[in-house]
Amino acid sequence: MKSACINVGGSLLAIVLVDSADTLPERGAALLVRLQPYFPALPIMLVSIENNGFRAFATFQTSELLALVQLEHVTFVDLDVNAVPAETEVLPF
Repeated sequence: MKSACINVGGSLLAIVLVDSADTLPERGAALLVRLQPYFPALPIMLVSIENNGFRAFATFQTSELLALVQLEHVTFVDLDVNAVPAETEVLPF
């Protein structure tokens, strides 16, 4: 999976690119739980790039935030969800 941490409207947010099916509530909720250890204390938005735009899923309102994000300018990095998340001693806030 590709992921990035970006600042949107003064708030740090994790964006993870996913398949379209992973933006459906029943799959997205489970995926958010699985991803949370990789982004402790950060809100996570799952985003799928579609032919006609984007689909997103999160535990918060996504449409207004997604409109502010210019995904073509975001630098994504690979996230290996099969690897154990790195332990951090310093909280990110």
